[in-house]
Amino acid sequence: MLGSKSGFQSRVKKLAPQAKGIHCMIHRYALASKTLPASLQEVLESLIKIVNYIKTKALNTRLFKELCKDMNADLFYAAERWLSKGNVINRVFEMKDEIKLFLET
Repeated sequence: MLGSKSGFQSRVKKLAPQAKGIHCMIHRYALASKTLPASLQEVLESLIKIVNYIKTKALNTRLFKELCKDMNADLFYAAERWLSKGNVINRVFEMKDEIKLFLET
């Protein structure tokens, strides 16, 4: 669909030859995460498991949201903020205290 020879990129280049095609940021993070050293890959997988534990069940999601409200956490709770692996790392770091308390209880 975005192919540089017969897709969207090629059609844009016909109209604007100076235009450049790039991968979206989420795809870049996905590509970069495939080449992580084993130790960092383990950390990333653990973080993703923690986030999935919180977000896959509606009850856990609601409880976590309430916990964050009770702790007065500055929380913009939207699914878009968790899309890429880079965002997962950033959000877990930002909310490490809330996540630790949630997992302990």
